[in-house]
Amino acid sequence: MIVAEAILIFFSILCLTQVVFHWSVFAKILIQKYKKTDPPTSVSVIIAAKNEAKYLPNLIQTLTEQNHPDYEIIIVNDRSKDDSRNILNQFETEVDNLKVIHIDTLPKGWTGKKHALKKGIEASAKETLLFTDADCLPNSSQWIKEMTADSSEINIGYSPYEKRKGFINQFIQFETLMTGLQYLGLALSGKPYMAVGRNWAIKKRCYPLDFLEEIKGIEGGDDDLVLNHLSGKRRIEVNIQPKSQTTSIPQETWVDYFKQKKRHLSVGKRYHQKHQTILAIYTLAQVIGCFMFLSLLILSFKPYIILIIFGLRSLSFYTIFTRVGQKLGTMPNIWALPLLDLCYSIYYPLVGISAWSAKKIEWS
Repeated sequence: MIVAEAILIFFSILCLTQVVFHWSVFAKILIQKYKKTDPPTSVSVIIAAKNEAKYLPNLIQTLTEQNHPDYEIIIVNDRSKDDSRNILNQFETEVDNLKVIHIDTLPKGWTGKKHALKKGIEASAKETLLFTDADCLPNSSQWIKEMTADSSEINIGYSPYEKRKGFINQFIQFETLMTGLQYLGLALSGKPYMAVGRNWAIKKRCYPLDFLEEIKGIEGGDDDLVLNHLSGKRRIEVNIQPKSQTTSIPQETWVDYFKQKKRHLSVGKRYHQKHQTILAIYTLAQVIGCFMFLSLLILSFKPYIILIIFGLRSLSFYTIFTRVGQKLGTMPNIWALPLLDLCYSIYYPLVGISAWSAKKIEWS
């Protein structure tokens, strides 16, 4: 009985820990006000692209329609084997503010995307660097203006995935918003630890090219490791309004999605220890709490108390999750939240362990 009571107390602590995170970290996104627009700075939009021929025409056309007085578009073609070179060369003759860089060989020790970004940054001629991916599209013609709206040295944006039919897309929407709750909420709490490479901006004078060279052999981390390195050294702001977002193309199979998330999570072990600790506390509380809830129910140990405790935790989580999702304009079906919540608790340990133990991650 003493052991059972101890397990119940531990389960209660795990649920309480989650609730504290919900209202002390995630809820900060709800009270975040939209940024006021300062006089615009000059901007270099930088995209590293590899075999993205099917996305480039739409991307370039959308970027040319941006409402900003002084910006350039730099697309670095990293050894593409599709028709990217011809498409980019044609657009370069038609778009005055488009710069195209073709990379044919990769220097020893460098990973493809980091080398491509390095070349793009070195070629930039503007005050602010704004990054996105080739398979992303700005949500509005105000994207550049909104993401460089203030005098901050770094701006972190949000980037959801396109909504499509099917459960895998529902899960991608859920997982993306979960990630957003964490990195946006912690940034607003004064503990920024990552950005997403498909939507963030930094003053060129602040970009640490020397650090990029230090991590040149690591696949991934051109966004989160760079920002983690700068955390505490630069003024970092969060921009979340819909006009400042970009929307990305989601993976369509579980295998491709698992590979993508494995790549994203593989650099987490290189975060500052304090960030690893904070993230581990919440993640373990959520994952272990979910499994303990199911186990205690199966064992029929004080089921009413277990249901009440987990019910209050779930009410807290779904309330915050739904309201933040509505504010960010990205939300999976509400009816699916309990199932998605459960699947996340199963998926995250699997992909996390795989990412942390992986010896080699590739940029497709």
